[in-house]
Amino acid sequence: MSPLKDHLDEVLARASGRGLKRLLVPGVDEASSFEALSLTRQVRAVKTFAAVGVHPHDVKDLKEGIPEELLSLGENESVLAIGETGLDYYRNLSPRDVQREFFIKHIEWAKCVGKPLICHVRDAYDEVLEILKVEGASEVGGVLHCFQGEMEHAKKAIDMGFYISFACTITYRKNENLRRIAASIQPENILCETDSPYLSPEGLRGKPNEPANVGYVYETIATLRGIEVEELAEVVFDNSMRLLGW
Repeated sequence: MSPLKDHLDEVLARASGRGLKRLLVPGVDEASSFEALSLTRQVRAVKTFAAVGVHPHDVKDLKEGIPEELLSLGENESVLAIGETGLDYYRNLSPRDVQREFFIKHIEWAKCVGKPLICHVRDAYDEVLEILKVEGASEVGGVLHCFQGEMEHAKKAIDMGFYISFACTITYRKNENLRRIAASIQPENILCETDSPYLSPEGLRGKPNEPANVGYVYETIATLRGIEVEELAEVVFDNSMRLLGW
């Protein structure tokens, strides 16, 4: 989010110009979770909501558990989901046992407040899906965000009531496997995102990503499925309504 903050009005104007009606801003630690909630009160150009949580990169800093002040945000009506949470075994910026411990704590938190999970997964799909199953995460559901797994992972997640969210990585030339998955699963299981300010689409790589670029995701998936962008957008919006109730 930080590379976009100095130009927020322009970023939001471009998002609105691409037809975006809703934004979900996830926190990755206590400070950014509070900042995400603050944005829900400041932003007027696009209806904005927050998700709160501590990213697996940052759970190493939670020496005394998830702070009560952060947990209390889960009750706020502008907070629609818990996360980002999950496991990142690619960068391993937090010890794996600590990642697993706090992933479970986030699932418990989500179940307590009755809100879905936003799951970050890298090189850990099998373990994430097993934890979600064992911990009964299907009670609240959620989304595997910025999906980069295999078809079997997508199917298992869908069976637990989770959505598969595709980011701008689907536009990358070498991502044929991801495009096959997006073309194959039922549209009622798909969400689209940017993961701004990261992972800009093909042709814009090296520049900060921003919400307006989600249009590239819709266009790519619609082309893969042989449908109009407007048709896909309508289904995905309905999916987001079922998940988030916004």
